Amino acid sequence: MNAPEVLVVDDDATLAKVLCRELQAGGYRVEAFGSSTGVLERIGRDPPQAVLLDLRLPGQGGMELLAAIRARDPDQQVVVFTGHGSVTLAVEAMRMGAFDFLVKPVQLDVLEQTLNRAVQTYVLLQDNRRLRRAVQGSDSQPMRGSSPAMADLQALVQRIAPSPGPVLVQGEHGTGKELVARSIHESSARRDQPFVVVNCGAIPAMLVESELFGHERGAFTGADRRRTGLFEAADGGTLFLDEIGELPIAVQPVLLRALQFGEIRSVGSERVRRVDVRVVAATNRDLLARIKEQQFREDLYYRIAALVVEVPPLRIRPEDIDDLSAHFLNRSATRMGRRLSLDPAALARLKDHDWPGNVRELENACERLAVMCVGTEVKVADIERFVMRRPDAEGHLPTLDLARLESIAIHEAMARHSGDKPAAARALGVSLSTLYNKLERLQSR
Repeated sequence: MNAPEVLVVDDDATLAKVLCRELQAGGYRVEAFGSSTGVLERIGRDPPQAVLLDLRLPGQGGMELLAAIRARDPDQQVVVFTGHGSVTLAVEAMRMGAFDFLVKPVQLDVLEQTLNRAVQTYVLLQDNRRLRRAVQGSDSQPMRGSSPAMADLQALVQRIAPSPGPVLVQGEHGTGKELVARSIHESSARRDQPFVVVNCGAIPAMLVESELFGHERGAFTGADRRRTGLFEAADGGTLFLDEIGELPIAVQPVLLRALQFGEIRSVGSERVRRVDVRVVAATNRDLLARIKEQQFREDLYYRIAALVVEVPPLRIRPEDIDDLSAHFLNRSATRMGRRLSLDPAALARLKDHDWPGNVRELENACERLAVMCVGTEVKVADIERFVMRRPDAEGHLPTLDLARLESIAIHEAMARHSGDKPAAARALGVSLSTLYNKLERLQSR
């Protein structure tokens, strides 16, 4: 973890220089601004852990900037720092969300203690958001489809859900493995407890153990406080290990012990804690082949594969496309304030497609149709133009907007590799964790 960062916003250049020097000596990274100009853009680009804000600034005043910062990011901790203190001003600043109010001159140790508390508060809020995202995951929705293959899958889920044993969900990219895992959880006795999602392929290798099991303060450079791991967050509930085939082999023995004995030990701790967690893992990989390649432990495989669920690809259940396409199209159109339906011939064309990206590819296609189609009914011509048509062979750019081009490149890489994120990341020339972060930002827009 990097040293905490503080933005100093003060028009007194001499004081700002002294503050920067002293705070840097205290272990902070510091950037100074002489006015409010550029502060919001800087925070939006790379949020610091705290802001030290003078109220008397040229142009936009400190109180206005405080309000703008808090409106943009309610978690951002702002310590107001002024030479014109009054009870009324302090109360108003605190009412607007300031972390604390200090009057110049202030002793350096008091300033550092205040900033340290502000940083800890910001990091704690961010950690809580991380855990809430892991627990909540994506919006829960039922498995859809009335085909014989889906009927068999739903019956299997209901059969294995009451069991406490670990489950391995196997299937191609985009088939809905997480939906199956959620259905297992929601049909079990653990339904009222957390369902925690872990993308094993999205965590940098050196942070996997800390992410899963947590770490103690001082466990490694930058570990300035205790961090709760996702196993502990899932205690009493279900832990979903997505893309478990990407888990670094060095971490696998620790995971095996946690599964075998229900015991975890955070990084840097000598104390073993017991947790009650049911693990559901998912992969599109052939784990037996990974075992032969010595990239996956055989004992871990047999531990997670006590119960195995195979999720069928969309191409062997085309009758489910009726329900799925209607659902996805209606959902995307409703978000845009539109009403759209599929012409029978257009639906037939969708059912003729083999859908290498499975349900996820169909979902993306319906979202594209909801944006691009004109009128209230999707025609065959729309399917050919917006779903089946390949990119411009001459390489013409559809836009010069860099953010839009990045979005197009990511979606094209995902489609070309049938939702295989590691392959898409390699094609884009970025790390897998970077691709996950970009996909999460695109989905939140």
